[in-house]
Amino acid sequence: MGIATVRWIRFNLVGVMGFVLQTTMLFALVRWTGLATPAAVILAVLAAVSHNFFWHEHFTWPDRPRDARFRRWLSFHLSNGILSVVGNVVVTMVVANGTGLPLVASNAVAVALVAMANFWVSDRLVFK
Repeated sequence: MGIATVRWIRFNLVGVMGFVLQTTMLFALVRWTGLATPAAVILAVLAAVSHNFFWHEHFTWPDRPRDARFRRWLSFHLSNGILSVVGNVVVTMVVANGTGLPLVASNAVAVALVAMANFWVSDRLVFK
């Protein structure tokens, strides 16, 4: 198995953990705080992005030099963070409003669609 395949698998394992965190937060924020859906999605995605960066540093791309960590953290949040927030809000709202699927299911569709773009950006730009 090549290194790119191993990284893709690890990226997705981290993504699954981030997805659990994101959907749990999304459910809790909407259910118990009364936040509007777009604001709740943004907060949930930002929590998942921070979580995922930590795990990608230690598990997906552990061979990267530690001295460039701050640059990667900033790059990851500006790329994956923005892509995730915009992609998740737009796709979640379109799917929920267009299909009538529940919010968490609509968000799962959004996460799946944004994941491939996030891997490409991470592998080619952030953790290069």
